[in-house]
Amino acid sequence: MRRDIVSMRSAALLLPSVAVMATGISACSSEECLENKNSLPLAGFYTSQPVPEAISLDSLTIYGLGAPGDSLLHDSVRNISQTYLPFRIDEERSSFVIRYLQEPFGDIGLADTITFRYDIIPYFVSAACGAVYEYRMRSIATTNHLIDSVTCPEGIITNLNAENIRIYFRVALSDEDQEN
Repeated sequence: MRRDIVSMRSAALLLPSVAVMATGISACSSEECLENKNSLPLAGFYTSQPVPEAISLDSLTIYGLGAPGDSLLHDSVRNISQTYLPFRIDEERSSFVIRYLQEPFGDIGLADTITFRYDIIPYFVSAACGAVYEYRMRSIATTNHLIDSVTCPEGIITNLNAENIRIYFRVALSDEDQEN
């Protein structure tokens, strides 16, 4: 019976310590850190018409060039209107290939390559969240098979969860669109 009393006293002393530790751990996970902590570029697809419109593309494969490990982002995807393009933090440039699989482009292996050159800027968020990287655009180069142009309207990629790259594609106009 003496052992039971000692165990109960130990448990009674241990319980407040565990409660204080749990409170301390939950206090470290701040509301500000629940937001997007990565500066991950989100690219949207648009027509290159005089008034650009958001579009979905069919049958694409998208992958990174020269990235360590698996750089396949999308494999034979259908109806894609946006994609995340993770930039490298070990180099000041990242390149991506968009391979078109829809006929007749897939038969001839048609693909476009986009190369982003940027300055990597470490940005301190807070003591609770630490630092993130921002990417300030220096230049964007692309092949122009189906891509007309690529822009980064703000000139910088931050950790805001928003579309910050626009890829403009040449698309065929229907006869009705050409008349208007």
